[in-house]
Amino acid sequence: MTSVAASAELIAELRAALGAEAVITEPEALLTYDSDGSMLVAHPPAIVVVPTTAEQVATAVRLAARAGLAIVARGAGTGIAGGAVPLCGGMVISTARMDNILTVDVRSRLAIVQPGVVNADLNAYLAPLGYQFAPDPSSQRASTIGGNIATNAGGPHCLKYGVTSNHVLAVEVVDHTGHRYWSGDGVLDPIGYDLTGLLAGSEGTLGVVTAAIVRLTPLPEAVRVVLALFPSVVAAAAAVSAVIAAGSLPTSLEVMDHNAIRAVNSAYSLGLPETTGTTALIIEVDGVQDGLDDQLDQIIAICRQHGAFEVRPARDPATQARVWTARKSVAGAIGRLAPAYYLVDTVVPRTRLPVMMEHVERLRAEYGMEVCNVFHAGDGNLHPLVLYDPRDPDQRQRAHAIAAGVLELSIAQGGVVSGEHGIGLEKCEYLPRFFSPAELQLHATIHQVFNPTGCFNPAKIFPPDTTPAALAAARAARLQQRDPTKIQNLPIPGSFVAPETPAAAAELINACHHAGIPVVATGGSVARSSQAVTVSTMHWRGILVYEPDDLTIKVAAGTTLAELQAILAPHRQMLPLDSADPHQSLGGLVAMAVDGPRRLGYGSWRDWVLALDVIEPDGIQVRLGAQVVKNVTGYDLVKLYVGSAGTLGVITAVALKVFPQPPASATLLGQFPDSASAWAFIDDLATSRLLPTAVEYLADHQAIVVAMRAEGHPAAVERHVQEATVLAQRCAASVTVVRDTDETNFWHQTVARYAPMREQVLLRVGVWPAHCAATVQAITAHAHHRQVTAAVTAHALNGIIYIQVTGDFQQIAAFHSDLAAAFPHTHLLAAPPDFIPHAERWGHLPAARDQMRAIKVAIDPHNQMNPEAFWFADNRL
Repeated sequence: MTSVAASAELIAELRAALGAEAVITEPEALLTYDSDGSMLVAHPPAIVVVPTTAEQVATAVRLAARAGLAIVARGAGTGIAGGAVPLCGGMVISTARMDNILTVDVRSRLAIVQPGVVNADLNAYLAPLGYQFAPDPSSQRASTIGGNIATNAGGPHCLKYGVTSNHVLAVEVVDHTGHRYWSGDGVLDPIGYDLTGLLAGSEGTLGVVTAAIVRLTPLPEAVRVVLALFPSVVAAAAAVSAVIAAGSLPTSLEVMDHNAIRAVNSAYSLGLPETTGTTALIIEVDGVQDGLDDQLDQIIAICRQHGAFEVRPARDPATQARVWTARKSVAGAIGRLAPAYYLVDTVVPRTRLPVMMEHVERLRAEYGMEVCNVFHAGDGNLHPLVLYDPRDPDQRQRAHAIAAGVLELSIAQGGVVSGEHGIGLEKCEYLPRFFSPAELQLHATIHQVFNPTGCFNPAKIFPPDTTPAALAAARAARLQQRDPTKIQNLPIPGSFVAPETPAAAAELINACHHAGIPVVATGGSVARSSQAVTVSTMHWRGILVYEPDDLTIKVAAGTTLAELQAILAPHRQMLPLDSADPHQSLGGLVAMAVDGPRRLGYGSWRDWVLALDVIEPDGIQVRLGAQVVKNVTGYDLVKLYVGSAGTLGVITAVALKVFPQPPASATLLGQFPDSASAWAFIDDLATSRLLPTAVEYLADHQAIVVAMRAEGHPAAVERHVQEATVLAQRCAASVTVVRDTDETNFWHQTVARYAPMREQVLLRVGVWPAHCAATVQAITAHAHHRQVTAAVTAHALNGIIYIQVTGDFQQIAAFHSDLAAAFPHTHLLAAPPDFIPHAERWGHLPAARDQMRAIKVAIDPHNQMNPEAFWFADNRL
């Protein structure tokens, strides 16, 4: 997109709509917005607007689009990949004045905020309430929530808590026409594609975020921090790998080499040695106090075994805060060492850290440049800062050569181009080295769905020698090529085929594409459609890539959950999913995003799936994501495909984040005299300092039970059991505790209550957790009114309610209609073939249905992939 000047007419319209103070046109003032923290390049915009409301943003976008201006959304400008540089001039929309915290719902553990809210300010507001917004990038004192979403920011504590997309439930977006829409409403597991996950990390190229519903995380009861000193950065990196391999999952493992120490040592009174090679490893663990010191002692022992020559505890909150402030201030303090730095942001599997650090040292020596290594070692996220003088062309060239050398080896070692800062302008040229041509085309197809005119943040992410429009057009032309005469053996609709390999499946799907025959995937052995070819993944089994010390695994999609757990168990690892049918395939579980009770403590498929191999509608095989725990290389297509029910392609392989098996586990079962007492107990749990991994409400005609599961250090588990017992008994409960086999059997029976079965009617209702008790009460009342029996199982602190219904079909249909009218997220998950629902099976249409329909049409233009799946089957989209 070429640079266009802002006309006097446009300026006048903007001032009339937003106010004169919200429109900036003076050349000197525009220079404030000509770059970001990257110092890569500067280019002033033609005009800047500083709105305060979403409607003002929408107005600005409409006027800019009409004038043909590029549109660059900007938060605090702290990005270091050139993402906010208005390279084509145009309009910068600064969200700095959109800084209101609109809603905080502690019981639902969420907040609604404008994008200009500063990360640290949000956390300062939440701290007295006992909560936090967990992503904590080093720039959090200045960076905004909108900017965090744009780059899917991480931070030192994402080893335990995850990146921004793990903590964003929905966003409000202004599209290229100026239309506002929400990607969701904060309820978990809505029907449709995960647009929230897709938009996170999209660097402002898919729209302008004007609000977000963010997840709140309880502040830990206790925190322990120590500094372990090593003779070299390679030794520290090796210790990090050993800590993870031993099954410890600290809150944070951060490395600072001697140059980083030099930059902040005196300013923050760290008193650390600055001798060449000395490297500090910051270790933090948090949680309930019980057992925390034991966990830290185990980690310290591993560090000593791997060469730590000194360990310094940060014993009080003030000292801990000083350590973390120093760590997060390294980049800003580099001026003590050099005029500037070039930061390389990449992620590799954790076990590759020593190899990468040795390579960085070789590059430093080869090019004669100082490098400051400060990075998120626990998740494999390297941040070599090459120190240089940007005024010296030779130094500038050598700095870029070092960056190129780091990225090339990272990609070769299974790493990614960016872990948390984004592609921006800086790394566009590296995408063809990471993606295949077909993969680039798929990313570009998504770009064109949301940004067809190219107005949003042009010249970012994609390679400079092409355009997203050209890449997407090439893919569209490819999918329009259909000629059944080229196929010797035409597939037969209604047939069942179980190809031996994904390559054979790709050939079959290509034949179906040319013949115009739909494809339905399954992990089983039965045809699923009389109109489509059923392609089974049942022969694709086993490990493809497994590095136990990385806590990641890649398996073929036909591998069952039971087989995966059997692979992981000898390494004392697990996937924390309880299933009534452990023989379901992983590909199917991912495609349907099947959940379980332990999502409270461990998350769900959208948090676990790192990468997918997929067959496209025309048989082309592509890889989405990578087998690392942080990745903002292009769009997060993995989240788009998780829960997509096979409507976008056939999953052939799944790469997962896995977890250490907890040393201890116990489940408290409280039987209550009535629902009110049970929910009073649940409310008490929610406001306690306890951190259960599951809280399940179970009610039927026999009893009302609340199950609370605790996992972790034995002392922490006992603390949970004892404290929860007191809380339950105060609410008139009789309490039992189950462990070992009894515990396993209990949870197996619990998840069987909401396993979809053709002979039963199974409903799911989703609400904000604060509304869960009232919703269950309403469900019970509707069941009584319709004279049906409803067995309720609820993830009580997540807001997901399953209802197994028995009775007269007409009455059940009326009951379903009652719920659908009252609760938008009412889904009919299973029913006998002769059950005729009176309400929409998938509840209310999603607010972003137009965007979802556009994605489906763009990726699968002939509606070939599982065309009868959920909301597409009724043709309303």
